[in-house]
Amino acid sequence: MEIFDAAGVSFVSVTQAFNTTSSMGRLTLNVLLSFAQFEREVTAERIRDKIAASKRKGMWMAGLPPLGYDVKDRALVVNEAEAETVRMIFRRYLNLGCVRALKAELDATGVVSKRRANGSGGKSISRGALYELLRNPVYIGETRHKGERHPGMHEAILDRDAWDAVQDALDDNGGGKRSGACRASARALDGMLFDAQGRAMKPTHASRPVKAGQGVVRKRYWYYASRPDGDAPAMRMPAVALEGFVLRTLKAHLGDADRLAADLHRAGVPPTGIAEALKRATTLAGEPDDRIAPLIDLVERIDLGRKVLAITIRLTTLVDESDRDAWGESIRIEAPLQTRQAGRAKPIVIGLDRRERKPDAELIAMVADARRWAGELLADAVASVGEIERREGGRKGSVNRILPLAFLAPDIAEAIQNGGQPDDLTAGGAAAAAGPPARLDGAVARPGLRASPDPTGRAARRRPQDLT
Repeated sequence: MEIFDAAGVSFVSVTQAFNTTSSMGRLTLNVLLSFAQFEREVTAERIRDKIAASKRKGMWMAGLPPLGYDVKDRALVVNEAEAETVRMIFRRYLNLGCVRALKAELDATGVVSKRRANGSGGKSISRGALYELLRNPVYIGETRHKGERHPGMHEAILDRDAWDAVQDALDDNGGGKRSGACRASARALDGMLFDAQGRAMKPTHASRPVKAGQGVVRKRYWYYASRPDGDAPAMRMPAVALEGFVLRTLKAHLGDADRLAADLHRAGVPPTGIAEALKRATTLAGEPDDRIAPLIDLVERIDLGRKVLAITIRLTTLVDESDRDAWGESIRIEAPLQTRQAGRAKPIVIGLDRRERKPDAELIAMVADARRWAGELLADAVASVGEIERREGGRKGSVNRILPLAFLAPDIAEAIQNGGQPDDLTAGGAAAAAGPPARLDGAVARPGLRASPDPTGRAARRRPQDLT
């Protein structure tokens, strides 16, 4: 009705005696809408109660059967070939004691996930799916609902002793997804980030001197970095910028109900599961930016390419507990990205969606410093660039590299302040466009960037050797 009102359209019923152009007609329509909503909620409650009651009886309530079982006459029946694979997975985990090593062995021997009738499955079993398989009580003849386990009506694949031994080993090794509290001592993406060559990217840091009050302190900068491998160079990304980009990508996808529903449908999730998952996704998408742990708990793996960031999300974190026996698969979302160098030799990560652009605080600070230093040099407040470098605690050449940015044209300086600079703008590109202070002639160096003429002529009168 809000859409109709905004367009100046009224609603007239053919079978009912009401018209929204009158107050009585609007009242009648609102009453009908209220009863319709009431019927939907009552129906949903009955469905949830029915599922809960059936689960307590040990019945299989639809969904995709896990590896080792098929569905026949709405009940789980053992698939002997797959059941032997499940037993082998449990035995090998007890021998290896490590899910990572178990996955490597399964990949080497060609063990894949359950092949579905619709053609899905038959792929390498992810670590997240292995953890879910090893924790799934369906293999000892039980069902679970809302965190509670009940005796099932299906046949068990494993004996209780083997199951308990695996659970004890998982508990001892800290098996399962890591909680936000566990990640508090490390970076948020530790253990799930991989570069384009499939190499793990681990947190590392560097310390640099920065001015603080009257002295100089060392500031710690965090990065994710992989190790060089043969001809493939190592990849390094700033942790804060990358974590922010991952967070924005997750929120954008979780907040897009149509796209997420399509992904869940392709993964085989039934309509009731999709509706519940969309509610959880909406709640997670509304989390404040400083609460990253609930969103990161969704993630199984992140692959960082040169142009694309791919995030694999566990379905079991979105689908209701009552349906977790059914899904061990994941959904994959991708977001385009660029890497560029916009600050003091510091690479950052940005998305290609202009709606996500924000002012670059590092680049703004760099231009502000350049203007301040240029003012000091022109006013003879300092003797040389070297004096500034010693005062700021910077390395040799750092001030000379940034100083030309003091003379950018006003329009590009304003664009930088508003976050509207070109996507591929770098510190080096901006400095090259401005040119050294002794050669600022106002010529356009590249589209979107030009140098600002020196209205005083003082920069031109200062010899280049005076700035070193």
